[in-house]
Amino acid sequence: MISIRIHSCLAAALMTAVLPSCQLLEPAPAPDSGFNPRTTATANSRAAFLQQVWIADSYRGKPVSQQFNAVYIAPVSTRFMAEQSWWQQQTPMRQESLSADARAIATRMRQQFMRAIQQHPAQKTRLASSPGPGVLVIELALVELVPSKAYWNAAATAAGFAVPGAGYLTLAGRGSIAIEGRARDGASNRIIATFKDRRADKTAPVDLGKYTWYHGAETNITDWAAEFADFLNTQPTHVVERAKSITLKPW
Repeated sequence: MISIRIHSCLAAALMTAVLPSCQLLEPAPAPDSGFNPRTTATANSRAAFLQQVWIADSYRGKPVSQQFNAVYIAPVSTRFMAEQSWWQQQTPMRQESLSADARAIATRMRQQFMRAIQQHPAQKTRLASSPGPGVLVIELALVELVPSKAYWNAAATAAGFAVPGAGYLTLAGRGSIAIEGRARDGASNRIIATFKDRRADKTAPVDLGKYTWYHGAETNITDWAAEFADFLNTQPTHVVERAKSITLKPW
């Protein structure tokens, strides 16, 4: 009984100490990779889930479904990954492993974006199998992928203080993921929007049984997919907000 009380107090103390500082750890803007042909400027847009976005004036304030019949999600590019400084500091063997990881994450990202669009309740936007007239083409590039350090999240268990099924709330060793993207008119191939976003792993008690090296990236990809699907399927008056960076599970 005494042990349980100690564990509860430790958990409460850790949560109290960590939560107020979370706002200081919001990710910096996504790096410039060269994927976008112009500097992406912050603009008043209902795509509030993105850090930076530019949309051509002629496409503002109009439902996507009234301008395009379908959307095509192009394969996600990873060729800009090797340009990031964090990547260049790794050994050649590790870079090869990271390259394979990036390709797998890119494939997962494209699949989740398509699935989220297909499963959106409004179902106003259908998927196209290729670009063409009436098709909105979304091109994405993965420009940063830093794996989470799982051992930091597990460190609190070393002294036997972990609550069964979860780890302590911790900010140490968080990974990050960043994307850049652009949207084209499938008929003219004209770029009508550009955007970029960077997200750190969410802060949450960790279920070690479900934890993976890229667990944080996978969670952020799921959020991006849902947010993009919402943006494509809702009216111009609906602002799509950014998902919260803290996820709490009941202890």
